[in-house]
Amino acid sequence: MNEKDFIKKWIEKIKLSLPVFPIDFLAEVETENFEMPGKPITLGSELFGQYEIVDTEGNPILQTSDYSLIKYVLYSSRLKPNSIPKPIIASEISKVVKTYEVYIDNLMKEIKSDISKLLPASDFMRISNQIFNSLNLLRY
Repeated sequence: MNEKDFIKKWIEKIKLSLPVFPIDFLAEVETENFEMPGKPITLGSELFGQYEIVDTEGNPILQTSDYSLIKYVLYSSRLKPNSIPKPIIASEISKVVKTYEVYIDNLMKEIKSDISKLLPASDFMRISNQIFNSLNLLRY
C-alpha cells in the first residue's frame, strides 16, 4: 500500500463513522440556538484573554474569554452551518468539547498505529494532516 491509497482508505473510513459535532455529542443537554455565518471561520487573535473567531473576510463572529466556547464554535463550523445548538450551561460546553477531543485524539492514535504497521517509513504528521484537512477536521 502506498501513501495515497492509505490516505484515501482513511478518509473513506472516517467519513462512514464520523459523528456530527455538536449534534451527536449533545445527548440530554439543554441547548439554545447559536447563529453561525454559514461560511468558513477561523481562530482570530487573542488579546488580554479575549479570543476571537473571524470569517474569511476578517469580520468578527465571536469574542469571548471562554476558550471552550471558542473551540465548540470552531469544531461546529466544519460543515459551515447557519446555526448550531449550543449548551445553555457553560460547563456542558466544556464537557462536550472534551468528549469530542477524546474522539479525535483516539482517531489520531488509530491512524498512527496503522501508519506504523503499513507505512513505517512515512511521516505521520504529513499523512494525518492530509487526512484531517481533506475532511475539514480540526483539533485545537
